[in-house]
Amino acid sequence: MISFLLIAITPSGAVAGEKEVVLDSGGQPVRANAPYYIWKPEERAWISRYGNRTLSPFSCPRRVVLFSNAIVETPPPVIFVLLSSSDDVVRVSTELNIKFARRFFCRDESGYWRVANSSLPIKDVVLSGSKSSYDSTFTIQKSVNGSYKFAFGSADKPIDIGLDGIYPGISRLVLSNTSSFGVSFIPA
Repeated sequence: MISFLLIAITPSGAVAGEKEVVLDSGGQPVRANAPYYIWKPEERAWISRYGNRTLSPFSCPRRVVLFSNAIVETPPPVIFVLLSSSDDVVRVSTELNIKFARRFFCRDESGYWRVANSSLPIKDVVLSGSKSSYDSTFTIQKSVNGSYKFAFGSADKPIDIGLDGIYPGISRLVLSNTSSFGVSFIPA
């Protein structure tokens, strides 16, 4: 007796039952543990790092920010670290850690993104997270016009990451369901 395995392909090219692959700016799958620049095309801005105080770029630990292209020309690349998958590509809604590919001079900075545990109403994304810690768990979600957005927390209850302007050309990444923003990923 011969049995057949039937695999359904969706219009987006994903196998039924699997999450959609996140694509880079060239239409290729975003790879886990590979460096990427994060770009917000409509504002010509990059994800980077900045000091923890508003006008103190060298204070530690630093936070994750969106810099306009006029301020930073070569941003530091990030790496996506999958939490529970042996897959080598990043998929939409897959839980992961995000870290900058290179560490800088801050001793108490791990490079892993983390949502700060703060009593303040605005919770920054800072760089003192750790691998596999709940406060360092993010997902990448589909946004509008083929772009992607970041969300914090588990895949079943994500909270969008938004922007909060702190200085002309600099916005910090914060926990916010009202100000999400679309990005694309450029291989480093």
